[in-house]
Amino acid sequence: MATVRRCGAAALLLVLSVRLSAGQSFSLPLRQPQDCGGARYFDISSLACGQCGPHQERSAWGISCACLPGFKMVSNNGGPSVICEKCPENMSGVTEDGWSCITCPKGLTTEGKCKCAINEILVERDVNGKLLNEALCIRCDANEPSFSASNVLGDRCIRCEQTFINITESCDCSDPNILTGGLCFSNSRNFPSKAVATVRYGQLVSVFVLNIIKLHVIYYEKVFCAEMF
Repeated sequence: MATVRRCGAAALLLVLSVRLSAGQSFSLPLRQPQDCGGARYFDISSLACGQCGPHQERSAWGISCACLPGFKMVSNNGGPSVICEKCPENMSGVTEDGWSCITCPKGLTTEGKCKCAINEILVERDVNGKLLNEALCIRCDANEPSFSASNVLGDRCIRCEQTFINITESCDCSDPNILTGGLCFSNSRNFPSKAVATVRYGQLVSVFVLNIIKLHVIYYEKVFCAEMF
């Protein structure tokens, strides 16, 4: 019995020594795109921050450069290889793809793109793909038999969620109905009171780490004791 305990203790020390030595001898600095502030982007080839060119800013993903609002792309070869050109005053908006200037009848978003009202779709080209001089905001038909609403991107009318149709016979879920999670519910139904679930992530991580150590101890105990006997 004493021999088995000595094997277990030796295995535990072996695990800890391996972990400590690995931590002391090897390290990998963590760099992320958000670490590159301002007009700098994260170069995935060198894992370092690079500088964007004139009239540019870091893209939404942070791994390339994009034109500032009010500027369209003339060329884009990735990374900082982007050339931007300012749009004229009478066409100050930029198309969704970023390659053309366009007039926006209902104003601009913070990104310099055309904006439309809720349940309207943005149309920048006609049916054969020809770019319009002025964008259109077309309202989706929310009534029977169409029952359509704009999709998440706001560029296409699609059939609205079935709960909207069941509750309101349209695509509108206004008061006194309840809109939550993209679904429409009638306020006449009895819903359970709100509950808050508390999760202590620190405890979960601690339990996970302890279980990993236990598994390693069992493994090294078997190997170490097998060699001794």
